[in-house]
Amino acid sequence: MKTTFTVFIVLFALAAFSQRTNRHTPVIKKGVYLSLNPYSILEPEQGAAGLGIGYRFNKRVEFFTEMDCLYRGFFMEDENFWKLKGFRLIISGKYFYQNKYGFFAGAEFRWKQYSFTDVNTFVRSNIPDTLTDFRYQPRHELYGGGIFWGKRFKLTPNGKWELEGHIGIGVKYRHILRNGVPAGYQKIEYLGRDRIIVLPDRDVDQALPYVPATFRILYHL
Repeated sequence: MKTTFTVFIVLFALAAFSQRTNRHTPVIKKGVYLSLNPYSILEPEQGAAGLGIGYRFNKRVEFFTEMDCLYRGFFMEDENFWKLKGFRLIISGKYFYQNKYGFFAGAEFRWKQYSFTDVNTFVRSNIPDTLTDFRYQPRHELYGGGIFWGKRFKLTPNGKWELEGHIGIGVKYRHILRNGVPAGYQKIEYLGRDRIIVLPDRDVDQALPYVPATFRILYHL
């Protein structure tokens, strides 16, 4: 939620600036555009760098896709979160239901996969045996989809540069594979001061809600 709040503080400031300098409605036209999400590059925990490309079929319908490389965020505090690498793919469709003011609704599909080097304690209760400070490589794979609503603003009078922001709701499915952990061992996690949770040593599947919120800078080719 903190990330979402920060995104919309930045979006509100940019939107206010664009409205002051360009009080014209967005330019509606067919064609290809490129996009950049500047905030994702500086995400505090998991950065994402890449470009998006979209195609406007007509005044109402648009298709968009974005591919990003993932890396450890510049402000990541967890020292065990080493050598993070992965990718993120976003595919979405948009319908502009009010062209005069640039309002749209849409749906998206997301696929994200990343891995990193971690250190933790693993136990095997039937021996018993404990692996302390054991280094392994978890791999996370996430699929998700959601719906969103947004608005597009002109940044320049000719409409070559635009700003777009949206927010919505969705569900994502997470699958975790802990590579390098010996068979039969389980990971120990601590919640609070005293509570201990022992998780399976291999696959962990869970469905989670997420908020598809972002802003992008667009350039029409």
